[in-house]
Amino acid sequence: MEVTPAARGVLVQAESMMSNATSIERHLAGLDREMAGIVRIAATEGIAAHWLVPRLGQLRTTHPDIIVQVIASDQVLDLATRQADLAIRFFRPTSNQLVAARVGQVNFSIFAAPSYIERYGLPQRLDDLREHHIVDHTTLHSLAAMKPWSEVVERSPSVVLRTNSSYAAVEAVQVGYGISVFPDYVTKSSNLVPAPIDLKIVRDIWLVSHEETNKGARIRTVIDYVREQFRQDEREWFSTTIRAPMAAA
Repeated sequence: MEVTPAARGVLVQAESMMSNATSIERHLAGLDREMAGIVRIAATEGIAAHWLVPRLGQLRTTHPDIIVQVIASDQVLDLATRQADLAIRFFRPTSNQLVAARVGQVNFSIFAAPSYIERYGLPQRLDDLREHHIVDHTTLHSLAAMKPWSEVVERSPSVVLRTNSSYAAVEAVQVGYGISVFPDYVTKSSNLVPAPIDLKIVRDIWLVSHEETNKGARIRTVIDYVREQFRQDEREWFSTTIRAPMAAA
């Protein structure tokens, strides 16, 4: 299908209409004082499944009419068009309309399951990785900070599984399929063992919202709640000061 000349002629006006409509929607959301309705949270699959969802119980008890919609994806959703109301991201946004609070930091390490270690051993040095089976979480390669791991995958003669799902990657490593790279907090929900190899991958965690919509009562309530959960868990989950030594043990 091709866009007709007539459609191209009205495209600018249509885009302007859409922009104005979403601007009105954001403005109204910022004025909303209702403590009932949907609040959409975008987060990576790992944080959504292993950390965020298990901590939403108290919010449900305190505000039973707020429905939290968790969007688990590595895709960056547009907060300006309200694809999500807030997002948990591993990078700081550049848009002036987005409000970002740094809520933690995490180190990435190479992990293996005890069953894998029993059969193949635990790699001790970066060069050892050539002799090991690699589980490749493919979406990581689009991130500049993950370059050290991307180079490991590129050099490996034994990539045994590729997946775009962090959850699937964790499951594969847990059953001894191979080794892979994960945030250090993966040990909180698994028995995986970190290899003593420092990839020097440290990433900040940001809680991001839009300056217009984050003034709405229920959105602000959820933002404050999630931020408090990060504060409570920062030392145990999201602090490289605590976690990095374990990854190097």
